[in-house]
Amino acid sequence: MLIKKRCQLLVLLLLLAATGISTVFASHVPQQVSIPILLYHDIQDTGEGDSTISQKVFLSHLDAIQKAGYNTVTFQQVISFVKHGLSLPEKPILITFDDGYLSNYKIAWPALRARGMVGTIFVIGSSVGKDTYKDTGVSTIPHFTYGQAREMIDSGVMSIQSHTYDLHQYRPLELDGGRKGVLPKEGETAEAYLQVLQQDFQRSKDTLYQNTGAIIQVLAYPHGLYTQDSEAISTQLGFSVTLTTQAKPALVRHNDPDSLHLMGRYSIDDCTPQELLALIQA
Repeated sequence: MLIKKRCQLLVLLLLLAATGISTVFASHVPQQVSIPILLYHDIQDTGEGDSTISQKVFLSHLDAIQKAGYNTVTFQQVISFVKHGLSLPEKPILITFDDGYLSNYKIAWPALRARGMVGTIFVIGSSVGKDTYKDTGVSTIPHFTYGQAREMIDSGVMSIQSHTYDLHQYRPLELDGGRKGVLPKEGETAEAYLQVLQQDFQRSKDTLYQNTGAIIQVLAYPHGLYTQDSEAISTQLGFSVTLTTQAKPALVRHNDPDSLHLMGRYSIDDCTPQELLALIQA
């Protein structure tokens, strides 16, 4: 977890690079759209703790981006833009949540719905409906259930997508030492590693579909980490989009499916509304 006030540093870096970036893309890829993707996790009254934002600040973010003229879109809209040339609204933005916390259901969903906005939640399959880490009995932040996921999907406000089934592990509680996201373990054979990725990604897709009816096309990598093998297997299994946690806008292009892979996201739990707007407008 990055230290607090990372937003100011990101804003400064992006401001320094903005002119060169826009010039390069404008001259080579005229049919592209730059889309900021926001990344949230848990939402609580105080906002204390890693990856947690206060409800007050979260709501102020939503109001700020709406007042600035941004329009929330779904990943399906972005896929349709790239693959079929369908238009996107002015100033598109994607709002995402990782892990599947109960606060996404209790706070984020009604807040988006009240403002006519949409979002996407990336669910860890092994954590759905739980308030302990797997079967260890160790308490964790509560996660919403499949029934609650279906409510959000049926409302048209939230999409549910994959954060893997069981590759977002808390390693101190894993008997075998666990793994860091989708990275291979030390000494793991290539064959065994590929089998782990294929089985987990497929299980995530199948379980979410069976319990919610959701068609899973988007994979958010735990910790933003990926490998060439994870990219190859996710594509083979029908994921159209993969996401990292690199702090950069997503640049998507007509007829270029590769532009949907390894899209960056801004983790903005500690940002003020002003810092958030400076970050995504840089």
